Amino acid sequence: MRFITIFRSKAAPSGPPKPEHIAAMQKQIGEAVAAGKMVTTGGIGIRAATGGRVTMEGGKISVEAPPQGEGGWMAAGGFSIVNADSREAMVEELKKQLQFMGEGTVEFCEYKQFYPAADQAIAPPSGTQQMPGGVVPYLSFDNAGEVVEFYKKAFGAKEVTRMYGQDGKRLMHCQLEINGGALMLSDNFQEYGLPPVQRSRSYTMTLVIEDGDFWWKRAVDAGCKVTMPFENAPWGDRYGQFVDPFGVTWAMNSPAKK
Repeated sequence: MRFITIFRSKAAPSGPPKPEHIAAMQKQIGEAVAAGKMVTTGGIGIRAATGGRVTMEGGKISVEAPPQGEGGWMAAGGFSIVNADSREAMVEELKKQLQFMGEGTVEFCEYKQFYPAADQAIAPPSGTQQMPGGVVPYLSFDNAGEVVEFYKKAFGAKEVTRMYGQDGKRLMHCQLEINGGALMLSDNFQEYGLPPVQRSRSYTMTLVIEDGDFWWKRAVDAGCKVTMPFENAPWGDRYGQFVDPFGVTWAMNSPAKK
């Protein structure tokens, strides 16, 4: 049996999800997809900003804006399409999910799928990739989409995951892979009370690579500003620093030339 579920949180949104919550959510989704329980899942926008209702009655079509405040229409939350052996099995699975998702309500109903066929394979959502281990930097920007494109050009970054906010433009979450390591970033969403982004010199993004000259030239040619030349350092490696156009300080370290 296949069910559609809609989750509505009882907590008012206080900003974009925290990295640790995103990581836990992706882990749970990945396990559910691997076990054949989940087909797809995603977020539902705030109805006041993204919702509407289209009705045809008596041969006429009307369009309604969503009501404000509490009401009977679906609100911000999430949806999923899942497989379960029975209604009872679906209930037990949702009890487990609510322990993870927090206080809220999940409505569910069996549905009959016309297309694609119920047994036809559907690609899992882009957020189910294996999560990286270790310490992962998470940066926020006022223009994260531009940052992603620049990092692709300057550092050969590969995009692993992208999730948009409710406006469909700003990034709620993005995961990149640079030199085999993970970097996560998002837009700032100041309307949720977050302060304007201010870059700090208290941290440096360090790349340890073999072909330092290639990486250095690519980054500088892309638009990074050199603050410390890339040259042999006292400890025996080649080392240098630059600042990218978004105010982030980067360092490169590679074996010294003989």
